[in-house]
Amino acid sequence: MISFAQNWQSLQSYNGDSRHHPITFSNDRFGFVIAGQNSFGEYLEDSYRFDSQTQIWEQIADFPAGPRGFAYGVSNNTTAYVGFGSNSSESGTIYPTDWWSYDILNNEWSQLADFPSAGRRHPALVIVNDKVYVGLGSNTSNLSDWWEYDIINDVWSQKTNLPANERHHPYYFSIGNYAYVGFGHGSSPGPGSNPFSNSDIYNDFYRYNPETNDWLQLSNFPSESRVAGTQFSYNGKGYLLSGDGDDHGPLDSGELWEYSPQFDSWVQLESHPGNARWAPGCFVINCDLYFTSGYDRIESVYYNDLIKFKLGDDCGCTDSTALNYDELALFNDFNCCYISGCTDPLALNYNINACFDDSSCVSPILGCLNPFSENYDSLSNTLVANGGPIDNLIYGVGGFHTNDEYDMLFDCLNDVTINSVDVYSQTSFNVQIEILDINDVQIYTNNFLLNEGLNTLIIDYDLLIGNDYKIGVIGNNQGLYRNNDLDSSIFPINILDHVSITANTTSNPQSYFYYFYNWQLSVSCKDVYGCMDTIACNYFEFASIDDFSCEYTDGICETCEDGFIIDNDIDNDGICDDDEVITFNCIKNECLDPGDNSGEFLNIDDCIQNCGLNIETWRCDNGICGVLNDGTGEYLSLEDCENDCQVISLIEEEFYFNIFPNPSRGFIKLELKSTSIIDINISNIIGEKILSYKNNSNGKQTINLDLSSYPKGVYNLHIKLNNTNYNRKFILQ
Repeated sequence: MISFAQNWQSLQSYNGDSRHHPITFSNDRFGFVIAGQNSFGEYLEDSYRFDSQTQIWEQIADFPAGPRGFAYGVSNNTTAYVGFGSNSSESGTIYPTDWWSYDILNNEWSQLADFPSAGRRHPALVIVNDKVYVGLGSNTSNLSDWWEYDIINDVWSQKTNLPANERHHPYYFSIGNYAYVGFGHGSSPGPGSNPFSNSDIYNDFYRYNPETNDWLQLSNFPSESRVAGTQFSYNGKGYLLSGDGDDHGPLDSGELWEYSPQFDSWVQLESHPGNARWAPGCFVINCDLYFTSGYDRIESVYYNDLIKFKLGDDCGCTDSTALNYDELALFNDFNCCYISGCTDPLALNYNINACFDDSSCVSPILGCLNPFSENYDSLSNTLVANGGPIDNLIYGVGGFHTNDEYDMLFDCLNDVTINSVDVYSQTSFNVQIEILDINDVQIYTNNFLLNEGLNTLIIDYDLLIGNDYKIGVIGNNQGLYRNNDLDSSIFPINILDHVSITANTTSNPQSYFYYFYNWQLSVSCKDVYGCMDTIACNYFEFASIDDFSCEYTDGICETCEDGFIIDNDIDNDGICDDDEVITFNCIKNECLDPGDNSGEFLNIDDCIQNCGLNIETWRCDNGICGVLNDGTGEYLSLEDCENDCQVISLIEEEFYFNIFPNPSRGFIKLELKSTSIIDINISNIIGEKILSYKNNSNGKQTINLDLSSYPKGVYNLHIKLNNTNYNRKFILQ
């Protein structure tokens, strides 16, 4: 069973021409892409270095031998050895024999002894211990010779030829002390040749023993013959990746096969994303494979991308203090992380410095934040955000596309503004972008001058809810990046619940994603009217349109509290109340402000407390009512006193009661003398009963009452004895 691209990760492309037949090699940190041939057939000499720890490409010095295609290189982790291939001259194609070493650590080239035989392109090139082996390939014809380069002595020597058909563009790798070579394109029928094809592509496979200088034929490859792919070895096994099949057309997919020398057997692994490629390159750093460049014959696309595939679990962070420490890792992959935070670049709290996600990311919810607006969304947390595919890597492989035939279809789920979109350009040129409605009526268009690489296009267009909008290019398109061979399950692509990208307009509507990445959308709240002057008392921070309702204090006595103007000169005497001294006099048992600050008391509390001392009250003594001017009498009027005093004088021998102090501050004492059951009730001034008490004790007693929880005022004491009612008023102050 073949699986496709579930564990391949697209990384940043190198900033150079897309190409086929690049020279590729690596050490335990850096990978290199050098020279090759671009889509115009031009030989290239530029060089690029990829840092696996920073994930950054850097252009370095050109290959010193000049433009070169169909050449190869190998490395022993410190030094790379590069040569062969072809370039062009006035007399036609030439096949150089120069041979170079590259000091990876010091970034220095040195020319070595020339290859002593015929130059060639598409050879096999492997390194075994301190020797480099090269052979096969083609110039004016296919070759089968085999040569050894002694690294230590800078010497070439010829070895035993491959005991099989001459060929070029074979697959090859080294494992331990052996070189492995096979497959390729020959000049006559051979093992695995397709009898219905004009190309003689092989599936035979051989092992070379440097110590004995002989070849051993191994089992033929169990699947389709192939040519023009790439290869590598890792952890004691060899691998073939992508290429053309037995008719020199593309394989059904970017097949990855693993060879076990122990069992002389092959097993198919997960294919790389997209279609198979002709003449790609690859390199291995630690436990990761990096796949790059090549030509997609089906899509007619040349690549300058980089795709990573994890080959094993032996590599990881070995620093126990790091956040991503891997206790099972045998080798340090130099990717230890020490900063945690939100690592989602689309989140509102994205931390660009964080490398370890702490699950704190806050996803944007686009909507109106104004609680007074008609379209307020209580769940929203931002008015503007980015969404959709963040860059051209998120959907895997792709390439630059150069016509204007195809658009992306999308629905607008809510009214929204498209602020901007990102595009990736192959070169600098002017492009016209348009948006069409469901009836293919152009509702937006603008021209943009693009630079090579990433460009952010400011669209700033308001869209209404609707279906089947289209966004695309009109006319000139000299190369915009698109993704191909998409998994259809990614559709529809939801962007912040406001835009849904549903398809493209090709015959394969869910196989491609065209041009437009990292959509920035925004919403606007519907208008809210109010005062917008921040210095006004009734300033309304949520207002979007000023309704000329602003109010201002007079700057003297008026103050602003909670949006309202407070007048602090109630008596309109021109003196702010806070600045006035208010005094009080006790006049006829009432506290009054004389208005001229001449009062006896400086505050109302002191006045009330002392004013009560001048209240006339009465007390019944031996049947006679006497007046008291200190407010301690039992009766508030002479009439009440005389009525009760007469009765008391008649029955005093068998019943007596008294209440004091009166007025009271909340605690009163009730003295009783009785030989019968007494009902006691207390009510407020409006007759509401607040306390009831039944006393059935004989003799004289004192009852303490706590009335401190009741408000100040006049209260009535009601006592009922043998169907006779007695009433007494008292004051709480």
